[in-house]
Amino acid sequence: MLINSMNMFLVTMVFSTYFHSNMKRCPHCKSDALRVKKYASDKHALECSHCGARGPMSKIDELPALVASVSGFNLLRTVIDESPDVIFIKNWQGDFLLCNQALASLYGTTPERMVGKTDADFNDNAEQVASYEQSAREVLESGKTTTTIEMSTHAETGEIRYFQSVKKPILDPEGSNKLLLVIAHDITELKNAYQAVEESEKRYNFAMEASNVGIWDWNITDNKVHHNSKWCDILGLQSNMRVHDMSVLEKFIHPNDVEKMMMAVGKALEVDGLYDSEHRMVRTNGEVLWVHDRGRVVEYDRNGKPIRMVGSFSDITLNKRFERQLERTSKELERNNETLEQIVQERTEALELAVKELESIATKDQLTGLGNRLMLEQWLAMQTRNQELVSILIDLDRFKSINDRFGHQVGDEVLAAASKCLSDIRESDLLIRWGGEEFLILLTNVTIEQACMIAENLRANLQNANMLPVNEQVTASFGVCAKPFNKTEFENAVQQSDEALYQAKKAGRNQVKVFCNLTGTKD
Repeated sequence: MLINSMNMFLVTMVFSTYFHSNMKRCPHCKSDALRVKKYASDKHALECSHCGARGPMSKIDELPALVASVSGFNLLRTVIDESPDVIFIKNWQGDFLLCNQALASLYGTTPERMVGKTDADFNDNAEQVASYEQSAREVLESGKTTTTIEMSTHAETGEIRYFQSVKKPILDPEGSNKLLLVIAHDITELKNAYQAVEESEKRYNFAMEASNVGIWDWNITDNKVHHNSKWCDILGLQSNMRVHDMSVLEKFIHPNDVEKMMMAVGKALEVDGLYDSEHRMVRTNGEVLWVHDRGRVVEYDRNGKPIRMVGSFSDITLNKRFERQLERTSKELERNNETLEQIVQERTEALELAVKELESIATKDQLTGLGNRLMLEQWLAMQTRNQELVSILIDLDRFKSINDRFGHQVGDEVLAAASKCLSDIRESDLLIRWGGEEFLILLTNVTIEQACMIAENLRANLQNANMLPVNEQVTASFGVCAKPFNKTEFENAVQQSDEALYQAKKAGRNQVKVFCNLTGTKD
């Protein structure tokens, strides 16, 4: 779900890039120090000499652009920058198109300065950079999402950090260029914890290999047990306890383990001759230790009755401690995984909310709140090929003089008020801001006569509205296409509406005209 959300975000960002391709100032530092820098005979890019931001490479015959901010972008920016995970998007050449604060901090820079640059611009470790590039190419060529473990050097501390990286190939909005989305989780502490446990286990194994074990020899006939000195050392006994009666042993066994240990001895004597038991014992100072006691029957009398058993005895207290430690570590890792899953879910929900808001912003005109041309494309795509449409193009009369006389703020207020007047249409119809003071209405399932009546009502609404600070009317001219059309004939129908609008202007403005193949020369 997180990957899909980021893919949707990329579409929004790419649209934003083209929508703001004619920008005059850097969207990151607001400086006007933008310049086009040529990198090859057929490549160039837009750069800001003030903050260092650089846009993606583009062909020499294409207009270069920086990723521009849009209303609502700060929400998404905050979400990904607050994420502890590294998040970024690259193109095929390895240029960063988007990155968050976590990656910028790792590289000792800012997200803005990373746009348009590669890992090599910030990471001096050529081996790491080459590994990133190879991995990116493999994912983009395979077209499959992969998960890898990678290392990266922290720019300020020089510390090696380990990341679990999820890499997903995605397409740009046009579906022509492959991009790479990467979300990397820092697992350095987890890896160090595993290494610490492994090192502890190694030390334990080395200690056990180097240590001696206690040896015992039990003469079953006279019930005497003989031990080596190590056995006495382990239990803190004097050397005079190297030989004792079997019954004496019971007082050194932990009370809760006596029955279990004696059952294992009985099985060896009566069944298979093999003895193996892990149980607790008590030293003379009261300290409890775990032991691994094992042996076998080595002699039988002529009747097959055991008469001698020998074995070894080793202190496994340390091993038991490690088992408990590993159990606690496993439980802690389980809790950490649950916490991580919750964090990912929260981040995903936040990203989805931000993407939805950005999608809404991307399809609406910010001044009037009406749809824009992107909404028009989406609306047309949802119409069936048999759906009949009628186009009406509207232009506010003498709008330039309104701006000149009253200022652009009043002009903006007039556009907003006119939008409300024109919004008196059905839910099945579409009203968008076509550009400047022009609006476009697409009506569904109406005749040309009905469309003219609707246009006439809207014209009257505009004329009767009080929009100016003086007692003057704001009027508009309307152009209607010649006949109903389907969505494949949209461009031709809009041209007809534009010509009809011109005829309405020419005839004196503030009226509705239908295209009738009249020709003329526009002013």
